[in-house]
Amino acid sequence: MAMNTRRLAAALGGACALALAGCASSGSSSSSASASTAVKTITICNVTDFSGAQQPLSKTEDDGGVAAADIINAAGGIKSLGGAKLAIQKFDTQSNPDMGAPEATKAVAAGCKAIWGGEITDTVLAATAVTHRAGIPWVDIGGIGDEVHERGFGNVFQMLTTTGIAKAYYSVMEYADSALGITDPTVGLSVSDTTYGQEFYSAWSALNKNGPFKIVSNVSYPLTTTDFSSIAARMVSQHPEILFNMGYPSDGIALGRLFKQTFHTTARAFFSTAQSTVAMSQLGSLANGQLFGASSPPTTNPQLQKLNSVYQSKFGSPPSIEAWQGYTAVMFIAAALEKAASTSGAAIASALHSVSLTAANGNIFPETLGFSSDGTLNYVPYYWQQDQGGKLLFVYPPSLKQASLIAYAG
Repeated sequence: MAMNTRRLAAALGGACALALAGCASSGSSSSSASASTAVKTITICNVTDFSGAQQPLSKTEDDGGVAAADIINAAGGIKSLGGAKLAIQKFDTQSNPDMGAPEATKAVAAGCKAIWGGEITDTVLAATAVTHRAGIPWVDIGGIGDEVHERGFGNVFQMLTTTGIAKAYYSVMEYADSALGITDPTVGLSVSDTTYGQEFYSAWSALNKNGPFKIVSNVSYPLTTTDFSSIAARMVSQHPEILFNMGYPSDGIALGRLFKQTFHTTARAFFSTAQSTVAMSQLGSLANGQLFGASSPPTTNPQLQKLNSVYQSKFGSPPSIEAWQGYTAVMFIAAALEKAASTSGAAIASALHSVSLTAANGNIFPETLGFSSDGTLNYVPYYWQQDQGGKLLFVYPPSLKQASLIAYAG
């Protein structure tokens, strides 16, 4: 009896095993057949400063990214993933480096497949340490400190770097020195006491090791600075020919207001990282003569025309240079998703290392863009504009020049 019971149990066990195997086989087949169509939406996330000092810049970049997602979705989504649509979630680091890691942790928990954004290098350093461990790629827009890519993280990408920016500033300063007839290029300098600011200063100083620029005043200030009066006063105290702020965009706007309203300078040029459209909207006529680094040239690219149309319809104004940057970051992510045909972080990061942005897949710049092995752009598009009587005109390089330079204080 016991033997029959054991045989019955064995027989039932075998039947159950066969049944389970059959169920597993059926489920596996069904899952495999629908794998290419299973993804309906792909969550990508903008982790950046939606409040605090950097909010105006981050908001405009976010608008550009949203416009890019709308364009991609309207064109059929990510086709290699069955037409999956992009959905954007947003996380606010509040212009506070201490919020980088907590907000990145939230983004990981929310299921973000790729991340873009960032304005403050220290915030991006902390946040990408979290997302790197989680295997989620990040396209960094404004955290430009070289340390971001020098860590060797294979899933962190930088659209701008401190070294690249320092070279761009040094080049245009040499041009301005000649174009404005400056015979004694003295500089009143201020530097943000952050990773970004100190790296910027170090890179620019290396280029200027043998001159020609002579720093006659140099002041460092913390990220939390809101009153720039004492900084402006020290910058103009030695009557320099050039004013140079190695700080954040909002710092350049605050100084621009002080130089025109309170500390009437004789300087012939003012360089800062203030973003053109934001500065002009906040300063009005006080922006006259101020120089702005621009990440977009004048172009009739059909992709730009499409962006202009979508952006104007959605936000009621044409896209600014800052919006171009957000747009480009999302277009890079979309191109990587298309190439990878996967939402795996490792696959997306691998694709970002090899994908190129061209006019065919959304690029709005005249140059083909791609990331080098260290995660930095192989070509950094950088151009210069100047506010001349309320009009924003390209002044450098000469091949794009719409107008000659005018003196800042003149």
